[in-house]
Amino acid sequence: MTPVVLTVAGSDSSAGAGMQADMKAACALGCYPLTAVTCVVCEVPGCVEGIVPMDADFVAAQVRLCLRTFPVAAAKCGMLYSPEIVQAVAAELRGTHIPLVVDPVMLATAGEPLMLREALAAYREQLFPLATVVTPNLDELCCLLGCNSPNSPGALSGAAAELARRLGCAVLAKGGHLPGHECTDILADKHGAELLRISHPRTEGISTHGTGCTLSAALASGLALGLPLSEATRRALRYTAAAIAHSHRFPSVCALNHTPPEGV
Repeated sequence: MTPVVLTVAGSDSSAGAGMQADMKAACALGCYPLTAVTCVVCEVPGCVEGIVPMDADFVAAQVRLCLRTFPVAAAKCGMLYSPEIVQAVAAELRGTHIPLVVDPVMLATAGEPLMLREALAAYREQLFPLATVVTPNLDELCCLLGCNSPNSPGALSGAAAELARRLGCAVLAKGGHLPGHECTDILADKHGAELLRISHPRTEGISTHGTGCTLSAALASGLALGLPLSEATRRALRYTAAAIAHSHRFPSVCALNHTPPEGV
């Protein structure tokens, strides 16, 4: 039977990020994706023009119906936006004991906020305690830890370990924005021990959009397939790196945004 993955995330009108990216990753990696839509985001790469959040009770209803109807093997939370949505989703996932990947989406690639400031407390109190693994990028690490941005793989490892100990779950710290010609990602277990460190050459000349969504969905897909966390992480990182290297370019969008955006 094809494993089922539930993604609880926003809808990206350009289909490069959000639940659309999650669905593409899950399908490519042999899983069947379900969706619970949290927000509709009017965006293209490099530009967010508006966000319309769903009613929290309606988001909860989507999650509840999916869990009741399908044999969900893993779940992924992306953009949740508001404390009410975070609390509603956490209430539905609590007690299910399915592997949960939490991507703490705070900012769009272009810098626009994708989470209300007051939602962070709900993440800490309601959602992170349910997580199998949390997948912050550098900006999200800084926000969650209240620290300066790591500027080396060693500093990234220390930050991942500290956050894992604070949250009590595994942390995949994404180092794609570290300086240098290599990208380094670090997986720490809930005690802060480094489980995995993967470095690979940076793909130059690529302006990415949706890579964090793709990675977390790919990781959830690996867990749905029954892979151990370290192997699911390796597989997800390989898939995301390949998606970046072979991403689509649309000249009209590049001209509009003065950058070469890609959708994975």
